[in-house]
Amino acid sequence: MNLHDLDKQHLIHAEVHFRDFYARQPVIIVRGEGSTVYDTEGVPYLDAQGGLGLVNIGYGRKEIGELAARQMEKLMYYHTYFHFSNEPAVRLAAKLAETAPGDLNKVFFTLGGAESVESAAKLARLYQRAKGRPQGDKIICLELGYHGNTFGALSATGMAKHKELFGPLVPGFIHIPAPDRFEGTWGYDEPEAGARYAALLEERILAEGPESVAAFLAEPILGVGGTINPPDDYWRHVRTICDKYDILWIADEVMTGFGRTGATWAVTHFGATPDVICSAKGLTSGYLPLGAVISSDRIVAAITEADLPFTHGFTYAGHPVSCEAALANIAIYEREGLAERSAAIGARFMEQFRERNNPYVADLRGKGLMIGLELARDRESKQRFGGEPAIGFAIEAACFREGVIIGVAPYRDTINLTPPLVLTEAEVDRLVDVLDRVIRSECEKRI
Repeated sequence: MNLHDLDKQHLIHAEVHFRDFYARQPVIIVRGEGSTVYDTEGVPYLDAQGGLGLVNIGYGRKEIGELAARQMEKLMYYHTYFHFSNEPAVRLAAKLAETAPGDLNKVFFTLGGAESVESAAKLARLYQRAKGRPQGDKIICLELGYHGNTFGALSATGMAKHKELFGPLVPGFIHIPAPDRFEGTWGYDEPEAGARYAALLEERILAEGPESVAAFLAEPILGVGGTINPPDDYWRHVRTICDKYDILWIADEVMTGFGRTGATWAVTHFGATPDVICSAKGLTSGYLPLGAVISSDRIVAAITEADLPFTHGFTYAGHPVSCEAALANIAIYEREGLAERSAAIGARFMEQFRERNNPYVADLRGKGLMIGLELARDRESKQRFGGEPAIGFAIEAACFREGVIIGVAPYRDTINLTPPLVLTEAEVDRLVDVLDRVIRSECEKRI
């Protein structure tokens, strides 16, 4: 039995329709270099999705494997439960505190993004109990937000269709409209859009009762939901509202962190500092699994003063080999100025694609190399295409046939691009050309 048959026989893939999956051949990737991956047949693909929006430093960095191997020889595992620790975990925690804004100096390690979100939610609830608000357990989230697939993270996720087959979910997660200036109530021409979208948060806090709300959890720039950029002042208004009611602001930077948007942390674009940052993905660029929750000093201080136990943890949290890989990843990221490169290369893509004046791209938005292309039958009316498969997935399949891997917002007609931050100028040119041509071709088939 060959590798493809073994895959179909034994491996359960994530997010598939099984009937469709079994009707086609899996694509088995065997190696990668820079922004390109290769399948079992040696076919190269420009990976404009960056794995799942995480291979920030690019594929094929041998030094990370070498450092991880040396750590494995020295100490392949020790946990961070109770009073135990290990050297790479300590050094990485200190490094993350150094990179984080404000007084975000306390770090709890997880296994990935969903676990970071769940850990942050627990931390927020514990903080409210420490502050004498035992009913403060509700977590407010955004309707188009994506936070992961574990039960708690899925409950926080704001896409109803993504959750409908897995209920009942975890109670206490509440959703408000996202600051979506393309489809939302207040658009790009509304100067008060940021304040108006933020006011929806305050309205919901008051409706629920401030004493019952623990935190507001959201991505600084929404990713899977369609690369949604909030108005520039949105997060400053959110910060003021959270402070007013002593509600924590948790920034889910799992996708946006470590240069994806042209800065180490996307929140810094907006001039506001959260109480907690959730991280994963670009933390290791996928070289090993790892996530982190970076918390404000005041949260841990309040819990300490109240003498409440933090009865939470993971067997592999702070894994020394993963932490060593993360340190090596961050060193490459900083040494090569990949945040600045992301900003410059992203700007090149945006400029070149705008010059194409593609009639089916109604909105081109993003920061750095986190880019969204909103598709519409007509740019002025914003009329959607409809039909099956959704136009985004038809474009995704056509790009793949051209040797380019892209991302698609699963419940919206949006192309999501999150390529490695080492994307070259020549690769940008190719990506612009393929996308423009394929979008025109596939959309014209629907007219």
